[in-house]
Amino acid sequence: MNNKIDLQQLACYVALMKHQNVSKAANALGLSQPTVSLSLKKLREAFKDPLLIRSNGRMTPTSRALALEVEIQEILHKVDALNKSEASFDPSTSEAKFSIMCPEFVEYYLAPRIAARLEKDAPNIKVEFKTSNPSEAFDMLDKGVLDFRLGWWPKPNLMLRTKILFRDELICLSRKNSDIPQKLSVSEFINTRHVRLEAPRNGVSTMVIDQAALKIGEKINIALEAQTIFNLAKIVSVTGFLACIGKKVAQEMQQQFPVEIRPIPLNIPEVRIALYWHERTHRQSSHVWLKNVIETEMQAISQ
Repeated sequence: MNNKIDLQQLACYVALMKHQNVSKAANALGLSQPTVSLSLKKLREAFKDPLLIRSNGRMTPTSRALALEVEIQEILHKVDALNKSEASFDPSTSEAKFSIMCPEFVEYYLAPRIAARLEKDAPNIKVEFKTSNPSEAFDMLDKGVLDFRLGWWPKPNLMLRTKILFRDELICLSRKNSDIPQKLSVSEFINTRHVRLEAPRNGVSTMVIDQAALKIGEKINIALEAQTIFNLAKIVSVTGFLACIGKKVAQEMQQQFPVEIRPIPLNIPEVRIALYWHERTHRQSSHVWLKNVIETEMQAISQ
């Protein structure tokens, strides 16, 4: 067998044998359908057998696949046993250090909740929040200098696990009681000067707005780039500038600054925030603990 087989491919094999459906196997593993399909392709090449054949709306195992199933499950059981050597992880006594990369507005909501959990359950664990930098994040995850990323990658690397935790809509923020119409025309939105976060903090949300403008042959009029999302609200509150941010954090800003929310008159997708972590740390008990904490707190934020 010349082809190398990794643990993710073996996990995909077991899930496919159980569910006999690529979509259901992907959901069970927390992977994308293309990732599972690619793993199946590589397994077929490695074992020189189709392994699962489409029949009557499902995937039927070949005799070779059935013969391999017990051996592959034993391999995964042995790996799980090795991983359980770290099962003694106890947040109440651990001195582990973690790093999380996320957009500023996510940190605004998530960090106080993480702090409360540390204070209650993990007095010696340290968590560092890092400035959002999508272009560097995968390399940092791959090298182990970053544990988790919250954000959005349209096409994440195949070595990453992912789970969507938060959805929102982008809106336009303007000064309260300004002369700007409540319902902006495309021309008014494009030509009014904007303030936005500097790169790399601005991320995917800024990109989708720019792309929507380019589709109609226009370009957003950027007057100023700021370093923090709450500075955007303060700048908007004392100028005629506009800012485009998520609705949830905009509603928070309305309580602190004289600003108003308006719809963006362009066809743009929703804001999605997913959690990403490396396949290497997927079964590491300390990472599993923090991943569960992040998921639980992000779900509470989303309500």
